[in-house]
Amino acid sequence: MKTKSVRRSRTTRRFRKNRSILLYVVMIVVTLYVLFLMVDLQIRIRNAGDELTQIEERIFTQKETNSELQKVADAVEKNDDKAFAGYVEKIAREDLDYVKNGEVVFVNIAGD
Repeated sequence: MKTKSVRRSRTTRRFRKNRSILLYVVMIVVTLYVLFLMVDLQIRIRNAGDELTQIEERIFTQKETNSELQKVADAVEKNDDKAFAGYVEKIAREDLDYVKNGEVVFVNIAGD
């Protein structure tokens, strides 16, 4: 009878020891998984912030363009040829790289 209780005691201790080791392993795995999720979320938040900044810059640029076009539209409605001609000249110089007769154009070949 005594040998049976000693065996049971040893088996119970072994089982408890294995169970506690398993519990530690599971806790470590869960902790690592949570840390991985937190890092992943931080990366996503940073990327979303960068994207938001880019979109805000595009919105600002578009608002400037819209206000400029509204000024041109108002000038056309008022038959203000001087304002319209100024806008056309600006577009020709900036977008189409046109220059007036007699102007000297300097080109930076170094690319700086």
